Amino acid sequence: MSDRANELRRQRDLLRDNLAWIEKEIAAEEGRANAASPGVPPPLVPPASFSVDAPDAARDAEAILSEYRTAPVSISSQTKLGCISYFAVAMVLIVGAFVAYYFHIKASRGH
Repeated sequence: MSDRANELRRQRDLLRDNLAWIEKEIAAEEGRANAASPGVPPPLVPPASFSVDAPDAARDAEAILSEYRTAPVSISSQTKLGCISYFAVAMVLIVGAFVAYYFHIKASRGH
């Protein structure tokens, strides 16, 4: 018996358990259920593992990665430019705050 057949049988059994739990919950909501087992959580079903042809998967993965791939030099230069921009904006705001404070103090003294 193949591994795939065993995996499919295991998944089928897990789905049957899950459906049985759903039926029990529906019956409980309709008031026909046995009060001995309320609130039993559903059985956990792990994600199924499907085998994909490796060359197809690698080709698809490469296509997706190449869409978002950028050169390392580009990333470092963008980062440097961003840091310099934030620093320049911060300096302008600080100097602007000091200049505004200076003119406010000067105007309040009446000079």
